[in-house]
Amino acid sequence: MSEIIKSLLMVAPILSKGLINDCMIGITNTEKFLAYYPAKTLDLKIKADDPLRPGSINYTAVNERRQVIRSVAREVYGIPYIASGYPIIENGQVVGCLSVGMSTDREDRIQRMADELAEAVGNIVDSAGMLAKNSAELAEASQEVNASANLVQEKIEETSKISELIKNISSQINILGINAAIEAARAGVHGRGFSIVAEEIRRLSDTTAESTKNIARQLHEMNQEIAVVGKEIEKTMNYTVEQSTGLQELSSVIQVLKNMVLELSEIARMNIRHE
Repeated sequence: MSEIIKSLLMVAPILSKGLINDCMIGITNTEKFLAYYPAKTLDLKIKADDPLRPGSINYTAVNERRQVIRSVAREVYGIPYIASGYPIIENGQVVGCLSVGMSTDREDRIQRMADELAEAVGNIVDSAGMLAKNSAELAEASQEVNASANLVQEKIEETSKISELIKNISSQINILGINAAIEAARAGVHGRGFSIVAEEIRRLSDTTAESTKNIARQLHEMNQEIAVVGKEIEKTMNYTVEQSTGLQELSSVIQVLKNMVLELSEIARMNIRHE
């Protein structure tokens, strides 16, 4: 038996207990396993004298005279792991293989969680971006509504001025009706027809004055309501602007988180190296 292999067989039990990481250790010659020490978290159920299987890490390392590092999926043995097979060369000849392996179940779970978290964060980024866009559009719409409310308020003020003008005309008509009634009284019998006209003029003046008062009151009430609506719109506009700004800041924070998740995912991948 090779002297190197003898030495490895002597130190392998110590190495299996002294390594910081929980590793399995296998020692083979060119045909079969000579010793196998399972890890606490990885036991491939290999026994001494088990032959080297074609295509395995040990078989490849021995026959190709090179180190072989391979990552094995969970589906093969029920647990994912990474293993290295290093050919033992003595006097220029390959005499065996030293294999070391460790479970990557933790890295596999981290990778899976990182991928799920990355997807979730990506969805949050998209949702936050959409909310920010909608908030910005809502703020713009609120500004337009506020501008429209101000315009309506200006129109009401203009209408109030017209109402005041009609009120003044009504007063003048009323004065004209009173003067006509006085002149009709002076004319006596000959002024009866004119008296009726004067009365109708005064009645029209009273009706116009009353209608003008109602219009003025309604315009005043509308003006007050629109003023209240305008204030509420302004509050809403300010809130949507703040919300839009907050969502943009949230999107930035989430983007940072997404980058961290991607970095975590990359670290997990680096720990699970392939051949």
